[in-house]
Amino acid sequence: MRFTNPRSIRRRIKFAPLISLAALTIFVPLLGAMNSAATQVPSPPAIVWRPGSDLWVLGVCLVPLYFLWVAKLKRAVVVYSLITVSLFPAALAILAGALRLSLTILGERSSVILALGLLLGLGTLPLVVRHRRERHQSALMEGHLRRSLDADRAMWDAQYDHDEAMSVQWLKRPGCLIRILPWVGPAIGMRLADIVGRRTTELIIVACFLFIGYAFALSGLVQAIVQLLEFRRLELELGRPIMLAEAMPSPGGDSPPRERRS
Repeated sequence: MRFTNPRSIRRRIKFAPLISLAALTIFVPLLGAMNSAATQVPSPPAIVWRPGSDLWVLGVCLVPLYFLWVAKLKRAVVVYSLITVSLFPAALAILAGALRLSLTILGERSSVILALGLLLGLGTLPLVVRHRRERHQSALMEGHLRRSLDADRAMWDAQYDHDEAMSVQWLKRPGCLIRILPWVGPAIGMRLADIVGRRTTELIIVACFLFIGYAFALSGLVQAIVQLLEFRRLELELGRPIMLAEAMPSPGGDSPPRERRS
C-alpha cells in the first residue's frame, strides 16, 4: 500500500473530521479503560468520562457538518482554518485523558508539575509561530508553494501544499519499517513491565500519552495561527479575499507548473 497525498482540498475537508473521529474512537475508550484499571474500582463503561465523551460527540457532529457545509466554502483562509480545527477534538481528548491518567497513577503533585511543564512549553509558541511563518513565506517565494498563489486572480491552488513532505523518498514506498510499525506498540508494551518494572512502565505510558496529546495540540495550534496570519497578510497585499482553485488537469495530462506572480 502506497502513501498517497490527497491533493484535492475538497477531499481533505472530508477526511479531516473522519481522521479525528477515528482517533477519538480509539483513544477515548482506551484511556478510559486504562484509568479504570489504574483505580482498581468498579466504574461505568470506559467511554463514559468527561470531557472525553463530550469531545467524541463533537467529533461525530463534525463529520456531517464538514461534508454538507464546509466542503462548499471557497475562501482559503476559512477552509484551511476549519480543516485544522477539526483535528483539535482528538488532540484535546488525548491530552485530557493523559492528564487524568497522570492524576490517577502519579498523584496530584506530580500531575501539577507536569501540567506546569506543558504550560511552560506553550510559552515558546510565539517563537515557533514566527519560525513557521518565515518558512511559509520562503516556500511561497522560492519553495514548494511558489506555484500555489495566482496573484492576478487571487486564487490558491491546494495541490502543491504537501509537495515538500512528498519529496521524502521513504514516504513514497512501503518499506520494511512501515510494515512492522503496527506491531511495535504491543511488543513494547508487553516487554516494558519485565524490563523496567511496573512503576517505571506507568511513568513511560503516562509520558507517551501526554507527549502525543501535547504534540498534536501544539502543532495544530501553530498551524492554525500561521495559516490565519499568512492568508490574511496575502489578502491585505492583494486587496481582496483569496479563493480556492481546484486543480483541473488538461486533456493531455497534468497541467504545467504555474509560477507565482508578484
